[in-house]
Amino acid sequence: MSEERVKLRIYGMTCNDCVNTVSRGLKNQDGVLDVKISLKDGTGEVEIDPVKVKPEELLKNKVFEKPSHYKATLVDQ
Repeated sequence: MSEERVKLRIYGMTCNDCVNTVSRGLKNQDGVLDVKISLKDGTGEVEIDPVKVKPEELLKNKVFEKPSHYKATLVDQ
């Protein structure tokens, strides 16, 4: 199985609770293998199975939908 690492810029996180919420939301998405989030840098590194999920589909995760105040963009690698 080949994994792919996707870097996200995540907006709207202000505390560790935010990190946990975003992390949990991403981990629940099919095809997501691992999530590491940095509150200090406002970034996330998501390990995905590219057969099951495309990087842009991470941005449509429920955790980034309204009424959530979290937003994310893909970071060019």
